[in-house]
Amino acid sequence: MRLLSYHGGHCAIANLEHYRQCIQTILTKHGSFKSKLGDVETELIFDTIHDHYQLMYVGWNGLSRVYYSVMHFDIKDGKIWIQQNMTDVDLAQELLEMGVAKEDIVLGLQPPSSVHGIWGGVGAS
Repeated sequence: MRLLSYHGGHCAIANLEHYRQCIQTILTKHGSFKSKLGDVETELIFDTIHDHYQLMYVGWNGLSRVYYSVMHFDIKDGKIWIQQNMTDVDLAQELLEMGVAKEDIVLGLQPPSSVHGIWGGVGAS
């Protein structure tokens, strides 16, 4: 049985489900583009139990192994953490356009000293 917790008048479970759907939509959209590298597959990883989500490139470019995370999101403490973005896409802007609150977006790919001030996320005062 899941307990509903309310924070600022919003249902935390509803936000969590919405955030999961937003992340999966973004990754699916960007995962539909074929890598320009050799024989490389796109892998979408949706861990909805631990809330880790990635778009990976895996395969071979000639004799060179290709294995890296293109995009990586986590949901921690009710906030979406953008952990990796190897594209020119503004992932935070896409999340905002999908209705994610600015204060619930954390740029985890930034140094800790700037993470907390950019979006007003974790630890902002």
